[in-house]
Amino acid sequence: MMTYKVMLRLLVVLGTFVMARPGTASAQQYEDHVILLLDRSASMALPAAGGLTRFQVAVQRAQAVVAAGGSTPRHYAVVSFNGASYIMHRGFTTNTTLIQVTLNSLQVGMESAPVAHAICGSVDELLAYRPQALARKRIALFLASEDTGTPTSSQCYGPASTTPYPTPTPGSWQYKVRNKLVSGDPNTVGNPQFPVVQDFDMLMPGPLE
Repeated sequence: MMTYKVMLRLLVVLGTFVMARPGTASAQQYEDHVILLLDRSASMALPAAGGLTRFQVAVQRAQAVVAAGGSTPRHYAVVSFNGASYIMHRGFTTNTTLIQVTLNSLQVGMESAPVAHAICGSVDELLAYRPQALARKRIALFLASEDTGTPTSSQCYGPASTTPYPTPTPGSWQYKVRNKLVSGDPNTVGNPQFPVVQDFDMLMPGPLE
């Protein structure tokens, strides 16, 4: 059975591939399209260091990502997952005040964590948004759970991988998530040098008290 830490390494490695798409005009300005993807499952209600819950720490870190900004126009969306699905709480906008207000309004849930379903759905949301723009597609994932809730109907549903990093078992949910981030299709390996999601960051909420 692949351990949770190894699974995280498998996903985080995809965040190392941040590069320009070939054949684009250098004079055209890049945009950054960023989904802030937050785990709201029951594990996030546990206390973290500092007297806060894991979820409160995750919200603070998501807010810090937005506050840090960047040198290119950034379009943010807020998505969370809990139970058997994910919710887009705020569609893409450049209004960071709206994003911060949305993050502040989120509440932790008490159900399972459909991790694979939420990541793959977020890739689809990114690819559908402003496809005509020269944009870097990014996901910032705030997570404290293993996949415990992806429905069988989901495009990225699968058993846990039984082979170690960096070669997840074909058909496993880790394999499908990796493929989705790279190629846009859960069953197509693709070329990791030119992934469809150019930046995938895993931001953990910190140790338990």
